[in-house]
Amino acid sequence: MSPLQRLKVAVARMKLLSTKIDDDVEHPLEALIEMKVRRELRRDKDFQKALGRSRLSDVSRQDLVEYQLHKFRKQMRYTDANSIFYHNRFKKLGLEPGMIRTKEDLLKVPVTEPSELAAEPYSFLCVSQSKVMRAFTTSGTSGQRKRLFYTQKDVLNIIDSIASAFKNTGMRGDDTLHIMFPAVSAWDPSLMLDGACKVVGLSSNVCSSVDVDEQIKSMTQNKAKVIIGLTSFIYRITVLAKAKYDLRQFGMKAIICSSEPLSEAMRREIETAWGCKALSQYGMTEMGLATTIECFAQDGLHIDEGNYMAECIDLETGEHTRSRQPGELIWTSLEMEGSPLLRYRSYDLSSYIEPPCGCGFTSVGKIGKPRGRINSETKIGYGEKVFPLLFDEAVLSVSGVLGYQVIIDKVGYKDRLTFQVEFSGDTQWARKEIEERVLALDEIRSSMDNDLLEPIEVEVISSSSGFTPKKATIVDRRKIYDRT
Repeated sequence: MSPLQRLKVAVARMKLLSTKIDDDVEHPLEALIEMKVRRELRRDKDFQKALGRSRLSDVSRQDLVEYQLHKFRKQMRYTDANSIFYHNRFKKLGLEPGMIRTKEDLLKVPVTEPSELAAEPYSFLCVSQSKVMRAFTTSGTSGQRKRLFYTQKDVLNIIDSIASAFKNTGMRGDDTLHIMFPAVSAWDPSLMLDGACKVVGLSSNVCSSVDVDEQIKSMTQNKAKVIIGLTSFIYRITVLAKAKYDLRQFGMKAIICSSEPLSEAMRREIETAWGCKALSQYGMTEMGLATTIECFAQDGLHIDEGNYMAECIDLETGEHTRSRQPGELIWTSLEMEGSPLLRYRSYDLSSYIEPPCGCGFTSVGKIGKPRGRINSETKIGYGEKVFPLLFDEAVLSVSGVLGYQVIIDKVGYKDRLTFQVEFSGDTQWARKEIEERVLALDEIRSSMDNDLLEPIEVEVISSSSGFTPKKATIVDRRKIYDRT
């Protein structure tokens, strides 16, 4: 790193709140959020008026809710003044910030669709191009290419969120983070994570190799203590590596599984092999990558509610769900300057969980473990809903499975499911085990009992050296079918 780069890093570090959180703080993420609430209260008279006081000792749940509503109103004013899209929307509907006083008032503001962002990304841009520090184009899991713009403040907020999330998993200053995402796109999470670690003073190492020995060598040389990576990639490396290495010898503190849902079958495999907790991390590029992190209680993912507001909406009524009830996640970026998004549809199925948490968090909310996207569900047989996590629990519970894909097509009036499974080990045994566990699923049994499903087909292939990230788990080849 050149002297100029070191100077820039030092200046950036001074602006971060996460660097002010001591290593002995029990809940770093909650501490970061509370620091933001107190800072806003010191600086903003409107927030003081809304809260009815100018100082806080402890931050209660209600204080945090009021903070989020206050920040939402501020974002409405900011986007009305700077975003063509939101200015036109608010003007057309006669919406004003003062109308948002309670959580239920948020429903007055229409959701923002990903297709709207994809169609007119510059209508969401709120700053001049000279203030844009980074711009990213992402296709996301929806396949719609979306352009996002981040200012320096946005990037520093993301780094703060990432750093506090890492600290929440037990990572400390002398630990090394092993980052393992396969390098497949310009928007590589490894770059942001590695850069974030450098700015906050944490050690990190990036290894995108699909070769097991290379991964283990990199972990050994850099004395890794925490791993983060693409969920399916971590799972695959784990299955292959445990046959050759004693993975528990690394003494990992935590393994963070990101960018894809973590099924319980995957979690069991990873935790058994490494001897530590496997934690789920959920984020969206549109929100700045790092929005939630699972704690060691493993009962949901804590939201960085200083930066983001999460709502969970009932798919049928459009109303807010009660705590732990399933619905669609809706997100608002409370501090974003470049491309702020208000009530942005994620199309992800989850739930909102009110605090407290068994880990000790008292004021910060959580989302339930994401179960997939709305469009990842399909129907078979007599209308039975199937989705990737359902099959994960059956197929990935067979030791040695590296990955799989389900092909759905039609034979006459019946559906046919073909499981194409990559396996390391005895393929004959695997075929029988997988078939038995799939047939044990209620959704499969029901469809077969109604004579609407062909016998399950399982094709097992030996493991290969390649890896295709984010490959669709379910491929529906039926031409005409009500899939929703």
